[in-house]
Amino acid sequence: MRKWFVLLALVMGSAFAAGNFSVAGSAGYAGSLLGGVEASWDCILFQPKKGALRPTVDLGYGTGGFQAAFAMRHMFDVAEGVKVGGGIGVRYQGGVQAYLRGDVEYDLAQMIDLPLFVGADLGYAYGFGGAPQTVVAQFKAGYRF
Repeated sequence: MRKWFVLLALVMGSAFAAGNFSVAGSAGYAGSLLGGVEASWDCILFQPKKGALRPTVDLGYGTGGFQAAFAMRHMFDVAEGVKVGGGIGVRYQGGVQAYLRGDVEYDLAQMIDLPLFVGADLGYAYGFGGAPQTVVAQFKAGYRF
């Protein structure tokens, strides 16, 4: 069991070390007035031929209580500073939900010489076993490390 744990730690450590992290504060996260926090990184260990694969973790507190989501997004550069993509994952809000989402991000680095970005997500969460079905939308502004 320890061998599997060490292997998993090495793989995840490699993915984190080889990645480009971003942290964003979001507004409007599934009806939340307080917003939420999103953390994502470019997972270079699993880099596809085009675009960037980004594991993403969203946490928030909204009208339905605590919300959390994990999604794998595939982002493509479509213009200078503009990235679009989509992802699939799981979400929790009162129960487990399957989660599909679309993303758009704009890097402000060339305009203000800081690694900041703005973006928006729109997703749909399908509930299992009585969990609610939800449309999830958020605007975000963040920093790339």
